[in-house]
Amino acid sequence: MKLATVVGPLRDFDAVVLDCIVGHEFHPESALSTMKMVKGLHPLDPENPYLDRLRRVERLLALLDIKAVKGTGGAPSSDGIITDERLMELEAGVDALLAEREDRTGRVTEDEQLFAQLKVLHDIDVPLEGLYHVTYMKFRFGRIPRDIFNHFYPVIKDRPDVFFFTTDIQKDYVYGMYMMPRAGADKVDALFTSLQFDRIRLSDRLTGSSEEAEQMISAELEENRTRIAVITKELSEIAARERDALSSALFFFRHISGAFEIRRYAARTEESFYLIGWIPETEFAKFERAFSRREDVTFILVEEEEQKALPEFTPPTKLKNNPVFRPFEPFVEMYGLPAYNEIDPTPLVALTYPLIFGVMFGDVGHAALLLLAGLLLWKLKGMWLGKALCYCAAGSAAFGFVYGSVFGEESLLPGFKVLHSSESIFTILRVTIYAGSALVALSVLLNIANGVRQRDFEKIFFGSASLTGLVLYAGVVFTVLPFLGFGTSPFPSVALTCMILLPTVVVFLKEPITHLCEKKPFHFEEGFGGFFISGFFELFDVFLSFITNSISFLRVGAYAIAHASLMAVVYNMAESPGGTRNIAVLVAGNLIVAGLEAVLVAIQVLRLEYYEIFGRFFSGAGKPYKPLNSETHQS
Repeated sequence: MKLATVVGPLRDFDAVVLDCIVGHEFHPESALSTMKMVKGLHPLDPENPYLDRLRRVERLLALLDIKAVKGTGGAPSSDGIITDERLMELEAGVDALLAEREDRTGRVTEDEQLFAQLKVLHDIDVPLEGLYHVTYMKFRFGRIPRDIFNHFYPVIKDRPDVFFFTTDIQKDYVYGMYMMPRAGADKVDALFTSLQFDRIRLSDRLTGSSEEAEQMISAELEENRTRIAVITKELSEIAARERDALSSALFFFRHISGAFEIRRYAARTEESFYLIGWIPETEFAKFERAFSRREDVTFILVEEEEQKALPEFTPPTKLKNNPVFRPFEPFVEMYGLPAYNEIDPTPLVALTYPLIFGVMFGDVGHAALLLLAGLLLWKLKGMWLGKALCYCAAGSAAFGFVYGSVFGEESLLPGFKVLHSSESIFTILRVTIYAGSALVALSVLLNIANGVRQRDFEKIFFGSASLTGLVLYAGVVFTVLPFLGFGTSPFPSVALTCMILLPTVVVFLKEPITHLCEKKPFHFEEGFGGFFISGFFELFDVFLSFITNSISFLRVGAYAIAHASLMAVVYNMAESPGGTRNIAVLVAGNLIVAGLEAVLVAIQVLRLEYYEIFGRFFSGAGKPYKPLNSETHQS
């Protein structure tokens, strides 16, 4: 990224911005904040008279389901742009049609519900509305479970205070209506409640006999459905007719709104304007050519030494990864963007995430299910997670062949059988913990590389994640892990002692050593005792983190063991006395295990990435690169 300033006549501000900045890769910073020591600077009027029309055009495009054609580049012309009067006319017409369609759609839904009521109201020749106005009687309509009705109907039939007649009989329910005197209604209602009578309240729109009501509702349904189809056709015609005009208006209003939006970042004097912003190095030559056409505008590159005087303006981060690695960029963004002078961990995540996932969840059959789920999420829903899941499926399939596991069945393929013996279990735990230690060591190396980029000698030589820390970590790993039974150390005891003691002294004295290297005086601000105590606790934290970071990778092997164990349980549950297997149990068990493990393993791998790897070299303190141009402008 290069930082540049633009200075020109105030009267030409909009023309310069439209011609040379909007539509190009330019990330603006506040010129007032940069030049706060300069007297006579004022902000520009930020009011954007085009923003309202931009939002209205965007709303119309959304309502008409039009995907606007993107601009082909360059400044769009205002010739033929839709007028405000035409825009208002379009909005009124579209809103009226949509409101009518929504109203009629609601009426269709209501009529369909009424039809459901009429299906169970047969042979009622009296006007339905009259049932609501009977003086001395009450009626209830509803349904009773068929088995209860068959058992208790003789009791209902013989009661003198209620009359029940059936309107429809279905597989599980009997629909009907009962009538009773108003004086004894509470007792009868209590009886039918005990018989699980489910009351259905009839709509007051049902008038006439059941047959007449059905004809009326049918006619209304047909009318509303026909009108909805006509409205939908009219909207489609409007969309086809206005597509080009609205697309051109969107491009124009976005473009010109960018010029007004950038006013929030500009500063002015009585005669001049000032802009400052970041430009990608690959785009810098285009800017120089664009500004070379304007003799009255000065385009100046801010040199690196001058940038150091502006510490509040750090370069923004624009992630640029190989398409193979891009599906994992969101994982990095959830943690934070890399600072401008910091290594982007996306390639590391793209390589290690599927690898660790595969070790924890290695199964060829389940990998096929994950691949199918990933493709569906990717192709049908357009979700980035679907692409990442496809990578994880590849890792799962690779280690499925290593383990010889297909849907938990380990007899179909040769391979390393996780549950073959206690030695097999111990082997996978030993391999995963040493592989995890190697990843921690790699993260330390990446931190050293960051230190070289940032010219930070503490990161390179003296910190817990420096060259000194790397030697110390190796000493701790090859001392503690063999002690716990995880293999033997390749180093003799004397070498291990030196690998621990010498780096310990350097880490303990890193502050005075750093000051000495930088030729700065060092003072014990809290006295020697305070310095000793703080150094001791820092060392304790370093040793503890080294051990816990490494042991944390035991979960990788533990999940591999858990997967084999769970599938063994599924196959045991599916075993029948005759030696056959219950297919339904096998299918359900595999789906449950695959779904549950996929979620848990994905979370655990992300935790390992964030806490055990990222924590040693990645700050995530970068700010996103947001250029104000015609396609990315958002207000």
